[in-house]
Amino acid sequence: MIAETSKGAIVNAVPDFAQPELLVGLLLAHLLADFYFQPYSWVKQRNERHALALPLYLHALLHGALAFIALVLLSGNGSMATIGIATLIIAVSHFKIDVIKSYCSQNTTAFVIDQLAHVAVILGVFLYDTNQWHSALALLKLLGAQHLAVLLAYLAVLKPSSIIIKQLLSPWSSEVLTNKPPSAHPNDPPTITTEAQQTLSLAGQRIGYLERVLMLTFVLLNQFSAIGFLIAAKSIFRFGDLTKHQDRKLTEYVLLGTFTSVAMTFAIGLACAAALGQLPIKS
Repeated sequence: MIAETSKGAIVNAVPDFAQPELLVGLLLAHLLADFYFQPYSWVKQRNERHALALPLYLHALLHGALAFIALVLLSGNGSMATIGIATLIIAVSHFKIDVIKSYCSQNTTAFVIDQLAHVAVILGVFLYDTNQWHSALALLKLLGAQHLAVLLAYLAVLKPSSIIIKQLLSPWSSEVLTNKPPSAHPNDPPTITTEAQQTLSLAGQRIGYLERVLMLTFVLLNQFSAIGFLIAAKSIFRFGDLTKHQDRKLTEYVLLGTFTSVAMTFAIGLACAAALGQLPIKS
């Protein structure tokens, strides 16, 4: 659905990057060196000894070696000096980024930032080797109101929607939590600690994020049948848990939360589609 907007104009306006195979090769080299050729023992030593860990130097050299192979095989630039500088940039930057990461908490945010930093360096090396900075700047200039509308919609279905849904359900959530009697059902899970409850709540929040992102994507792609499949799949997994608890209030609360999330995502998705001039309404 998004791709249907002014197809001809967009195709003609997007600058063509030369040697895209070089960028793919550099990304493949990074993927292999960072995830397949790096033993867990190397990661452990890096996190414990930081810049003093010998495996960290071996890891950086491996990245440089694989990047060098990609540059030699796929680069149209015959200058070995340029290839050598590009290889050195990748190896040294990877070492420094990993040293910084070794001092950070080993969580999802640190991992994503780490990978984005590596990819940014690889993209910079690609533009340096192929001298296509003008094409990259031209691509940035193509960002317009439609792209910002899509970005705004995806940001809206994450934390803002989560907060609004929580506030809308607060009268019922307090009732469900405070008035829920202890059950003697043999299949009920044991009482869990407050810390475990917080962890489960965070997991539920992440599930809600993923649900709304998928639903928004399906709305923008005009794939409403996929949304029905997503809701049905969630209902199947929820059904067993609700049946064990045999709590009507809890069942109604879960349904209310689900439909509130769906309705809000639909509203945001349709508003975004209207901004793009692509409302799925047949005249």
